[in-house]
Amino acid sequence: MMVIAFGGDEAPVVAATGPIVRPRLEDIMHLDFDGEAAVADRASALRIALSEWLTGLRIAPERVYDVVLATYEALANAVEHAYARDKPGTLDLHAQCSPDTGWVEVTVCDRGEWYVHAPDSTRGRGVPLMHALADSTAVTSDHDGTVVRLVWDAREPV
Repeated sequence: MMVIAFGGDEAPVVAATGPIVRPRLEDIMHLDFDGEAAVADRASALRIALSEWLTGLRIAPERVYDVVLATYEALANAVEHAYARDKPGTLDLHAQCSPDTGWVEVTVCDRGEWYVHAPDSTRGRGVPLMHALADSTAVTSDHDGTVVRLVWDAREPV
């Protein structure tokens, strides 16, 4: 089992049962989208961009699926819940990957306030799905918006 933690410089520290392995910052790949429109069409385009980016890295194909689906749930929540219908806002998508270690981290941020929908038995499955698909999930929300942070060990099998 792999344990992922973050040091003071926010670079990942990946440790197995042996010595700590810290990916070199120059070996970490980044995908960054800032200030994107929080609308369904843009969330779909970001999902495709993330999928294409991960597919080009040494990431296990089944984990690419997990990363993309969990991230899309976070994007969809930002589109659906962060802003009132008459005042669309923005969201950010940041992904980092260390292909040598298989570590992947995705962060989705919005700047809205949670907009609650009427109860519906077909809703409310996004956050539990993110928890099920990611190795680590953190959702924080305050008056400045919501941040969803998802982490995986997605190394290709040897």
